[in-house]
Amino acid sequence: MSEMDFGSTDSRRMPVYLLLDVSGSMAGAPIMAVEQGVQSLHNELMGQPQAVELVNLGVITFASSANQIVPLTPITSFMPPPLSAGGGTALGAALRELGRALDKEIIPTSAAKKR
Repeated sequence: MSEMDFGSTDSRRMPVYLLLDVSGSMAGAPIMAVEQGVQSLHNELMGQPQAVELVNLGVITFASSANQIVPLTPITSFMPPPLSAGGGTALGAALRELGRALDKEIIPTSAAKKR
C-alpha cells in the first residue's frame, strides 16, 4: 500500500475523517455525547506536537443523506461543528461520500514523488 499526502512538498499528512451518525436515533444526549467526543478528540490531538504537524480532520455526517460538512483541515484550524439529529440512517451514503472525499482530497505518493 502506498503512503498518501495532500500534495505538500515539505511534509506528510495524516487524513482523519470522522463519519458521524446524526440520524433521529441520536437526538438528545447521544448527539451531545458525539459533539463532546469530537471536541475531546480535537483537544487531545492539539496536545500532541506530532499530531499538530501531521493530522488533518474532515467531518462527514449522515442521517437520511450524507454530507461532508468539514473538508480536510489542519487541526490547528479545525473547529468542531455544531450537530443536530434527525432523519433516517444512511450509512451507505456516508461511505460513498467518504470515497468521494478521498478521491478529491488525497494525492497518492508516486514513484516520481516519494513521501
